[in-house]
Amino acid sequence: MGVRLSKEESEKRLDLRKETVKKVCLQKADMTGLISRVAVVLDVSGSMAEAFRSGMVQATLERLLPLAMAFDDDGTMEVWTFSHGFQRHKPLTRGNFYNYIKDNGLSYGGGTNYSPVIRDVGNYFIKEEPACLPNYVIFITDGDNFDERETDRVIKHISHFPIFFQFVGIGDTSPNAFKYLRKLDDMDERFVDNANFFAIQTLSDINLLDDTELYTKLLDEYPKWLSYPQVKEMIADGDKLFETKKKRLKKLNKVKYGSPLDEKPTKGGKGWEIAKTVIKILAEVIDIFT
Repeated sequence: MGVRLSKEESEKRLDLRKETVKKVCLQKADMTGLISRVAVVLDVSGSMAEAFRSGMVQATLERLLPLAMAFDDDGTMEVWTFSHGFQRHKPLTRGNFYNYIKDNGLSYGGGTNYSPVIRDVGNYFIKEEPACLPNYVIFITDGDNFDERETDRVIKHISHFPIFFQFVGIGDTSPNAFKYLRKLDDMDERFVDNANFFAIQTLSDINLLDDTELYTKLLDEYPKWLSYPQVKEMIADGDKLFETKKKRLKKLNKVKYGSPLDEKPTKGGKGWEIAKTVIKILAEVIDIFT
């Protein structure tokens, strides 16, 4: 990390980046004049310790906020963190971004489960704060998850609602890394393809990308998703959508970590899934102190 800019300098940079986002959007179909709710979901498992200590997590949030400033309905970015559980935080705004990590007490520790936080994102946008708007969620993680079966079900249920997930993997750009996230584009039984993925070597690599390159990568597949007729219909009649798909929302909320609610139990059962999570948590705790 370089020298920390002053708050005033950082605000000016936010405004410049906001204009860059708008220029990128002008080059993409279905994004001119777009109004969309924007959120970030941030991995805070134990292996993220160095990214927090170095200030890279704070810097990353400052790179992402201009997306919300450019086309979010109220210019703010909803924030979730997750490890083996999850937590909601105050929205990230131009007024509170500067020391957001410190001021809001974001910390790290634990394992890596995707399904609980994805389900909560769905509940927030579908049930708690419904709106006739698309929802764009940046999901940053540095590790594969231990709840693939549950995440499959959650992603499939949410595909019936106007929520798009842009996954960003940190730590390994090889084809063998992040196997679960790489297979999302080919996942069957979804109403629409509601996710995209790319990987970077380290979180600091985000700062090595210039603004245009970063925002182009982040918005690569979102316009395609917006163009689907099914998505257009979802956005156009959000109230009707909620009423007609209450059963789908109930199924989403029945998905429990390690539970065989929607399909036959996999070999090993719930106890094995829990044991794997405990093993990963212990491994990441050891990693922090070594």
